[in-house]
Amino acid sequence: MVEMALVLPLFLALLMGILVYGQYFLLAHSVQQAANDGARAAIVGLDAADRSAIAIRAVDRSMKAIGGFTPATRSVAVSETSDAVTVAVTYAVPATSLIRSSFVPSPGNTIRARATFELPVD
Repeated sequence: MVEMALVLPLFLALLMGILVYGQYFLLAHSVQQAANDGARAAIVGLDAADRSAIAIRAVDRSMKAIGGFTPATRSVAVSETSDAVTVAVTYAVPATSLIRSSFVPSPGNTIRARATFELPVD
């Protein structure tokens, strides 16, 4: 009984840490993939406004797989130079997410990712 009282809290903390950080890495990967998809899709646009609209649609389509995703929880910034387009995605983790539990230290409540693709040369 005494051994269980000593080991159980440590085991629960370890288990919660695995779950929290596992979900964080899954979300970070998903947000990075959404930024990649947005930048990849944007290169087919005809002008800057068209590329921005295409990138935002691609990011939203990619992020629909994330549980609890709404367009209000993300922001997308599309910038471009004469030879490249960059898509930056910021995702605010919802309050219902396991990451926001206070049982173990959280890696952060905001996940940011950025992807850059070169524009085709005329």
